[in-house]
Amino acid sequence: MKNIKGLLGIAVLLFSVSSYAQKIEDTTFLTIDGKDYDAGTFMKFYFKNIDIVQEEEQKDIYNYLDLYIDYRLKLQQAYELELDKKESHIREIQSTRSSLAQPYLTDNKVTESLVKEGYERGLQQVNASHILIKVSRGASPVDTLKAWNRIEAIYKELQQDISFGTLARTKSEGPSAGNEGNIGWFGAFVMAYEFETAAYETPAATFSKPIRTDFGYHIVYVNDKRPDPGEVTVAHIMTFDKQKEGEQTAASRIQEIYQQLEEGRGFEELAREFSDDENSASRGGRLNKFGTGGIDETFANAAFKLQEKGAYSKPVETKYGWHIIKLLENHPLKTFEELESELKEKIKKSPRSRIITEAFTGQLKKQYQVPETLVLPEEVYDMVSDSLIMTGKYVFDKNQAANSNELFHIKENGYTISNFLSYTAQKQVKDFTAFATKKEKLDAFYTSFITEKIISYYDSNLERDNEDFRFLYNEFKEGFLVFDLIETQIWNKADNDSVGQQDYYDRHKVNYTWKRRLDVDLTQSTSEEVAQEVREMLQQGIATDSIKARLNVGDKTKVIISSGTVEETYNRLPDDFEVRLGVSNIYHADGDSFYKVIQVNEIIASSVKTLEEARGRVINDYKQELEKNWIDDLRKGHQIKVHKKVFKKVKAQIKTQLD
Repeated sequence: MKNIKGLLGIAVLLFSVSSYAQKIEDTTFLTIDGKDYDAGTFMKFYFKNIDIVQEEEQKDIYNYLDLYIDYRLKLQQAYELELDKKESHIREIQSTRSSLAQPYLTDNKVTESLVKEGYERGLQQVNASHILIKVSRGASPVDTLKAWNRIEAIYKELQQDISFGTLARTKSEGPSAGNEGNIGWFGAFVMAYEFETAAYETPAATFSKPIRTDFGYHIVYVNDKRPDPGEVTVAHIMTFDKQKEGEQTAASRIQEIYQQLEEGRGFEELAREFSDDENSASRGGRLNKFGTGGIDETFANAAFKLQEKGAYSKPVETKYGWHIIKLLENHPLKTFEELESELKEKIKKSPRSRIITEAFTGQLKKQYQVPETLVLPEEVYDMVSDSLIMTGKYVFDKNQAANSNELFHIKENGYTISNFLSYTAQKQVKDFTAFATKKEKLDAFYTSFITEKIISYYDSNLERDNEDFRFLYNEFKEGFLVFDLIETQIWNKADNDSVGQQDYYDRHKVNYTWKRRLDVDLTQSTSEEVAQEVREMLQQGIATDSIKARLNVGDKTKVIISSGTVEETYNRLPDDFEVRLGVSNIYHADGDSFYKVIQVNEIIASSVKTLEEARGRVINDYKQELEKNWIDDLRKGHQIKVHKKVFKKVKAQIKTQLD
């Protein structure tokens, strides 16, 4: 509702604000009751909306000026009525402001870079192996050093040409060690970002330097790289051994099915009859589309080898059983433009978002002259119990609340030890990271505290410091006010004013008329034979309920019948329908899956609608009349002056820009 209100308030004038390439003119071009409005703001509104305006008259500068004046008068009255002080308005605009601010609380350049990087990596797949020495992010310095020394020693062995597979099998702590570290093929956004980066930046048949992820230290060996083939939709027929005595083996059954395919039997028919995959058999073997990752590699390889729609493979054995695979459709990779929004959302929800936050925070630190590195004073560590903070049971007490020693400041705002400890008590409840020491946990919380406060300060001052946001926020805020005003002054009144509705209807009833109407039974069948049966029964005077009972037996629906009064232009009637009483011929248009027979029971002449029949349109038209009268009254009650010399310059500048 809030977005509809904001947009509708703006749509009253077709106003929208964003940055305008030319310098904003500060000259007053309009004065209402002594309040001045500058030309630059008017031009911003006009140029933003010129591309979305449909009617030429709305592009006319004089018509647009009238709309602008009406908008300002409405807004002025909204403030006079103190609609901006209503609790519902305040809650709504606060919620909307939070949403509007989000795009401004990020580093757009870093985001764009990550999006492009993600797309480019997604064009390729990597087959890699790795050696892992486990150590968590929160491990103690001693344990971290031990893990580093071990991975460094392995790295030196690799440099001496010792087999990667041998070292992975004997020294890796990862689940793929038994497979010589091989983790198969993968694409972008599958592995930890640091791991993915190492895999994509390391050439094939070489290994990376040691890297660290949340799991520990890795060395990545790239076995091969290949273009990502996209996705495919296939159907399959599957057999597997059921271990029942006397039954054919899966291999022999799949060969028999393949032979029937070769002899011309339909794939879907055979899948329904013989496939052991119950989930897909009823769909003719059809599977959901897939890529090369996350599915059996042998199956995927066979599927992607099929080049033409309708082609099918020879029997293929996987660890699940035997398959014959039919290609239904190829889905090539999407373009960057098609994937851009999806990639942004992926990045926002992935650990990559930390890169954006760190870059944005770094910019703000420079802007606000906050030191790049901030260290907690030793006294803070002494104020927090090891056992309590490490178990998430730390309590912020009154003595600590009184500690006003400043840790850092952002412009005029200072942040104290008390502020940080209060934050720590709240954060520990939601943070489940396994830290090794109290110091490590408090340091991590301090980094988060600094980031949160810097971004919060920037957010709270967006209106002051960012011109684009200031206009955007005012646009929605004022749009809500205009919406609330019109709702109060016009819509609610029109909706509830039954006397006014009756009066408006009496004055304009000629505008609310029925076209010629028909009382019909519209029958639709999927075959001409059934339609003929229906037609004959209608001609015999058999009731529609009886016709449905005779033809629709069990779960089979042969005929659909709709009865009622409709205008003769009703879109479900055939385009060439000949209106006459009685039962029609059979109608069937090209591209229509139904055969139609229409029984016309009565032809009703054109007539004026009753108020009840026309009430929806009457209320809408009544609202427009009320609003026009209201605007006329608004204009009469205010002093409006357009500064002609300035407005002449505005017209010239707009014309130059449009040309």
